[in-house]
Amino acid sequence: MTQTISHNPDPAHGLSSPASSDAPEQQKTRHAHASCASWNGLGVLLLGPSGSGKSSLLLRLIDSGFDLVGDDRIVITDHQASPARNLEGLIEVRGLGIVRLPYLAPIPVALIVDLAHENPPIRLPEKAIDRATGAWRLTLNGFHADSVAIIRTTLRCISGDFTLVCGINGA
Repeated sequence: MTQTISHNPDPAHGLSSPASSDAPEQQKTRHAHASCASWNGLGVLLLGPSGSGKSSLLLRLIDSGFDLVGDDRIVITDHQASPARNLEGLIEVRGLGIVRLPYLAPIPVALIVDLAHENPPIRLPEKAIDRATGAWRLTLNGFHADSVAIIRTTLRCISGDFTLVCGINGA
């Protein structure tokens, strides 16, 4: 089963296709207009419309020690992210061009980041788990200077290094 994922700024929007009780259990593949990075084996899927800062944030994540999974088009199969075959190892760097980098794939999706810059994020958001992947989900302005630190802190909470006391998935 293949489904195209388009950005929806509603954090409740999942990556799942419509459920059918008659559908046999099978490997599900989805295609996303997204970017993806990995930190300590945890995948971060960056979703947003064109111009929302996916590639820019991805470049900053890589510059701060994350690994490239893919840019522009991501294939998700059974909660694992990989780049589209014709884009493996490529990232668009605006003002420079297309750059080839080492990449890791497949990587399990642990965090989905919806990029939105019109509204400031909620200070203490409610629980946000993506139904389709089980990944944590949060909304950020990808152009803010603290975006990389927020993503790394979230991944440290997911991995158990830190304890989230309250917020998207805290007590």
